[in-house]
This record gives sequence, structure tokens and C-alpha cells, in this order.
Amino acid sequence: MGKSALERLNGVKSVTSGFSGFREINTVTFDPTVITRDQMVSALKKAGTYTGTRE
Repeated sequence: MGKSALERLNGVKSVTSGFSGFREINTVTFDPTVITRDQMVSALKKAGTYTGTRE
């Protein structure tokens, strides 16, 4: 669900899903001149899938 919320955002180039332990993680490649991390976090929160950000 988080992957689909991110993929439709302008500026997101790719989203790769994987797992870390028992949690799904998404690795996002994006254009920071088009979209910010805060905007992506907001979209994930709106979708109800945000649990945290890791660099």
C-alpha cells in the first residue's frame, strides 16, 4: 500500500519494496527539486502506511 501511495507522486522516480525483519520497507529514488521528503511522508500518513523514516 505504501509503494502505491508513493509511485503516483510527481517527482518519485522508482520505489522498491523489501523487508527488514518483519517490516516492509520501501527504497525511494526521487527528484528533490520536484518533491520533498516531507511531502512523501505526508502521502504515506494519508494512506495510513507510515511507520518511520530511515536514511
